[in-house]
Amino acid sequence: DVALSISLELGRIIKENLPGIKVIYTRKDDSFPSLYKRAEIANKNNADLFLSIHCDSFSNKSVYGSTSYLMGLSKNSANMNVAKRENAVIFLEENYEEKYDGFDPSSPESMIALSMMQSQYLEQSIYFADLVQNQFRERVHRRDRGVKQAGYWVISQTIMPSVLIELGFISNHTEEDFLNSEQGQVYMASAIYRAFKDYKTALEGEDTSISAVD
Repeated sequence: DVALSISLELGRIIKENLPGIKVIYTRKDDSFPSLYKRAEIANKNNADLFLSIHCDSFSNKSVYGSTSYLMGLSKNSANMNVAKRENAVIFLEENYEEKYDGFDPSSPESMIALSMMQSQYLEQSIYFADLVQNQFRERVHRRDRGVKQAGYWVISQTIMPSVLIELGFISNHTEEDFLNSEQGQVYMASAIYRAFKDYKTALEGEDTSISAVD
């Protein structure tokens, strides 16, 4: 209801305002493509930027705010636990052992291998994530929880700059109401669009003709 709606709205705004950009979705309906499939779609289309858009949740309902994650080894146990829970969905997929080549969400060795794959795109990923957080904070007045690193499988397997965006906490009633509202969804999609536009402008000398939205 939230992540998909905001992703579709973001794609609509990009296509309307930047017609030279090709937006590729990993889904356009209420389906759940595997983590493997999402990265595969971006890689096969030679995307220049991969965005994975999510909603956060926590047992403490007072926690709220927006966060952007990069692939990396975090020393923060909370970030590590969040990544483990996110990655654990692979166990629900058929033939996950074959698809994920022995990847174990709880294994430090697996996390190190993931981190190495995205290291060459880290600088651009950080830059885009900073732009997103600035837009959330300054234009939409969301609580800025910062740019963080964690071992998310879905943004480790893409061969391009990649950022996982946590829009906010649906476990917080106020933030849930905002994210469920039409105005809130337009505001969040517009904020990501402005960050994308600024990112594109900064890299104008490079080929930025394709972006992927998850």
